[in-house]
Amino acid sequence: MKHRILALALTVCLCLALTPPAFAQWTPPEDAPEAAAVYLENLDTGTVIYERNADEQRPIASLTKMMTCLLLAESGLDLDETFAVPEALSPEFARIRSENGAYIDLQPGEEVTLRDLAYCTMLPSTNDSASTIAWRVAGSLDDFVAQMNQRAAQLGCTDTRYSCPHGLYDVGNYSTAHDLARIAEACMNNDVLRTICTTQEWWLPLDNVHQTVLTPDAPAGKYLRIGTSIQLQNPDSPFYRPWAEGVKTGFTDAAGRCVVTTANTDTGRYLLVLLGEPNRKLENGSQQIYQDAAALLDWAVDAFSIGSAPGTEQPAAAVPLRWCEESGEAVLYPAAALDGLLLCSDTPYTLEAVDLPEQLEAPVAAGQQVGQINLVQNGEVLGTVPLEVRQNYARSSRLYYGDRLAPYRGWLCAAGALLAFVLLLTAAFALRRKHRRAARRRK
Repeated sequence: MKHRILALALTVCLCLALTPPAFAQWTPPEDAPEAAAVYLENLDTGTVIYERNADEQRPIASLTKMMTCLLLAESGLDLDETFAVPEALSPEFARIRSENGAYIDLQPGEEVTLRDLAYCTMLPSTNDSASTIAWRVAGSLDDFVAQMNQRAAQLGCTDTRYSCPHGLYDVGNYSTAHDLARIAEACMNNDVLRTICTTQEWWLPLDNVHQTVLTPDAPAGKYLRIGTSIQLQNPDSPFYRPWAEGVKTGFTDAAGRCVVTTANTDTGRYLLVLLGEPNRKLENGSQQIYQDAAALLDWAVDAFSIGSAPGTEQPAAAVPLRWCEESGEAVLYPAAALDGLLLCSDTPYTLEAVDLPEQLEAPVAAGQQVGQINLVQNGEVLGTVPLEVRQNYARSSRLYYGDRLAPYRGWLCAAGALLAFVLLLTAAFALRRKHRRAARRRK
């Protein structure tokens, strides 16, 4: 009984939520983003905190460039080797300009490095740099696009299709918030690409084409400063967050405003994808999507932390035990703690022992798993761990055989009474014969 009281007390006192991947979602702030698709994940645990239309296929604009630079970072090419921009890209550059795409003014024959092109592609999001990367990696734009689709499939992105290396051309170029989260995580797991997409600014060097310094006070040998388009990374932005890292922005009329970014804090790492936000500026001149991204990540950073539950040293349940002299019940403990995402909230969370047998039969060995314990909030299971026995419970032969013979007790009593009657009757006849023999001898 005392173990049941302890378990009940533990249940009442537990006020922490722990969630393994995909078990639960929480309600975001009231000013939730207006994006057509949203995906917010805790990267430490894989927990999807919030999603909306995350598997809906949508045009993704320059978010396409994440895959372009991922393939570059994985190619093994020397990023600092100088090469000449090919004449074959002239039609591509002309098309980019005709469609009002961002460009860094690359010229055929210009001597560049892949590292500079990668910074141009990921920070100010220039399209001619993305196409030049594609040509350098694969030898043609078509072959590179094939590699993009192959790599997306390898990452498990079943709703993604690329038709160009930059995303300026929306036709046939689409993905989902869920798939883009996978691609972004692969980018952030690559040390080279992580460094590039988390950089706030980069200086482009003078070369054989660009000989005029365009940014005042440029360092020696540099002509142009480029900066990140992610306002959460920009110290001059009203939405600057020191914990924001990367990853990419995008915009076309069809795609709307898009952003993929991460938060890296002492309490956890988060990845956010917003697709299809309205192309709307605030009074301070910033796009609304950065206000929405900052608000959603602020909420996640403040509301959650990484921790462990349940405690493994406190009994969580007890099951009636047969045939044991020492105890009438087997005490059960959580076999392990789950490391995961804890919600910092006053809302109570409970432990609920489930799948327990009505009773156990001795012997029971230490380490034997019996049922499981669920972490529950508002009736929803947030996590599960097995329950286990922590000590040996020996079988009592007296209790065991007494229990086994119990169904035959009536028959045994009757048989015993009959045997006693027979023995008594036999003794009486024997005594009578003895008296008769004694009487005959006296005569």
